[in-house]
Amino acid sequence: MNRKFIGIWTRGMMYEPSDVREFLERWFAATTVDDWFYRVEYQGKTYFIADNGEFGYTAMLPDEY
Repeated sequence: MNRKFIGIWTRGMMYEPSDVREFLERWFAATTVDDWFYRVEYQGKTYFIADNGEFGYTAMLPDEY
């Protein structure tokens, strides 16, 4: 079984509150949709999770894409 995981958090994501990162990790682990790019809304903000081709997926802010 190939488990998806967020392996990289961009600089902008490191400034987000820890509850945001925890939410994204839980949401991503629970998703059953298999894709290379995800758009996630949380508390009125948008976040992206994209396959980085090397170390799982990268979580980022929209302006970092």
